[in-house]
Amino acid sequence: MVALGTGIYTPGEAAALLHEKPATVRRWAFGYGRMRPTGPVHHAPLINTDLPVLEGKQAISFVELIEMLYIRAFESAGASWGIIKEAANVAARELAEHGHAQGHRHPFAMRRFFVDPEGLLYVVLGESEGSEAVVLLQGHGQHAFPQLVRPYLDQIDFGLDDVATRWWPLGREGGVSIDPGFAFGAPVVEEAAIRASTLSDAYDAELGQHGGDAVNRVAWMYEITPRSVETALEFRRWLTARA
Repeated sequence: MVALGTGIYTPGEAAALLHEKPATVRRWAFGYGRMRPTGPVHHAPLINTDLPVLEGKQAISFVELIEMLYIRAFESAGASWGIIKEAANVAARELAEHGHAQGHRHPFAMRRFFVDPEGLLYVVLGESEGSEAVVLLQGHGQHAFPQLVRPYLDQIDFGLDDVATRWWPLGREGGVSIDPGFAFGAPVVEEAAIRASTLSDAYDAELGQHGGDAVNRVAWMYEITPRSVETALEFRRWLTARA
């Protein structure tokens, strides 16, 4: 049974929010296998997943979605799979020592690592003896990683336990929030408290008949401001864009 306030996403939904390929999200969340000359090799996932298989399909929770933002920053900085996995292990050990159960399970969803990403990077690289870690320390990743992670501080709200509780994918000024405690974690237009997809789909339905007045028509139907409808449409444009 899935607890309320968890947030549930298919790999495809998570991939769209992260602007990644579904196959990439599946590898991060569930691991992957490769055939070597010596036989099959399984690479463990980069995060811990908590949700059971739902109707035969794998699912991702909100905190796991946030962790993937962190993993994406690692990969963009040039970190290998092994370095990212070691970072997760180091972070989990540190949180476990301080008795933080959820942080131990989901270290990359913790506020402290968004505030000081460079601190975690140096701890990991200091503990590693691999040549890849040395290259990352001396090269691009040393400077790029903190720059890639810190902007998320302006997009993520954290609870009293310092675990991520809400994500503003367009920034707070963008007006769309993802809150696992509301609408099962679906993106919502904050001003209207309505799913963004509900408003953008309604716009599509009205567009053929009402043309340029479709935004006002949807606003009238839902008793909201035209700005809320425009926010939903802007979010859909962002969601379907690819870097």
